[in-house]
Amino acid sequence: MDMTNEELNFISDLFQVTAPAKLNENHTLTLQSAIPANIANLLNNTKLTLLAEVGDYQLWFPLEIKIDKIGVLTPILSAPEVIDTKGIKRCWRGGNLNIQSQGFEVESISSTGLFLKSTTKKAPLEIDQQIMLTLPNKRNITIDIEPVRFSKQGIAAKITHIHQGKEHLRAYLFEAHKRQNANLYEPT
Repeated sequence: MDMTNEELNFISDLFQVTAPAKLNENHTLTLQSAIPANIANLLNNTKLTLLAEVGDYQLWFPLEIKIDKIGVLTPILSAPEVIDTKGIKRCWRGGNLNIQSQGFEVESISSTGLFLKSTTKKAPLEIDQQIMLTLPNKRNITIDIEPVRFSKQGIAAKITHIHQGKEHLRAYLFEAHKRQNANLYEPT
């Protein structure tokens, strides 16, 4: 069987090794070990939040990004805000927490409010004021509260400002939530 020159050229082209294409001389490949200053500044001043959903709860984890002198990114994850999504979304309120306060027993607390029971015979708290709480782990929290409801059982108050211990309160509430809802945190 005779082959034409066209057929022979076609077959020889199939088995020819071709050199890889060269990069255009105007294109360069660079690798930086540091983050550009404008992006580093943006990341250093960013407040991010990671959301995790566990059962009927949302956990909002504050995420901060630190960049050291040589440009290494370090994410810092803080204790989450626990949000109860049953019905209306609201901060989870824990009870039986063994929190100490002068003149009051803390019946329940969230990061936005608390329910206090007076331990003294004096008149109930009727005006905004600053109180200090001591968590069982001996961390102190100083907050401003505004009473919103009075009953025979105690005083419901809104936390209007946390002067000291915001992170400690959030961490403590998260640990209390994990203890009271251990089944939600078990590995699957």
